[in-house]
Amino acid sequence: MSPLRIIPLQTLVVLAYFAVALTVPTAVDGIIIAFTLPSGAPWTLSTGNLLVAIGLFLLYLEILKSSRTTMASLIDHGLSLMLFSVCLVLFIVMPQAGTGTFFLIMIMCLIDVIAGFTVSLAASRRSVDIGNGM
Repeated sequence: MSPLRIIPLQTLVVLAYFAVALTVPTAVDGIIIAFTLPSGAPWTLSTGNLLVAIGLFLLYLEILKSSRTTMASLIDHGLSLMLFSVCLVLFIVMPQAGTGTFFLIMIMCLIDVIAGFTVSLAASRRSVDIGNGM
């Protein structure tokens, strides 16, 4: 059983957030890149925005992973629920986690939990229907 099949990918974003937030607290809002769009509007990408974008991509991969109905995916869903719970507690009690960026990461963890259970329930229902010849 591969660890990537069990460990929620959102864990990587949460760990990256805290690696940045705990070492250089102002770096989450730090600008990585800035340029002017053809419309003339300035566009900047902060570290926090990059983490959210990576989190959205990993959320997509997590939803793809949840379509499997194996024991590894059940463990993954349980760990995703635990990750969301930890994020919720950290958001409430830890000053470094009380930011808009971490809130969005936490919401992605919640969506991972809800989508994971929903998609696997639908996939397992399909497996049962096919197995019964319906």
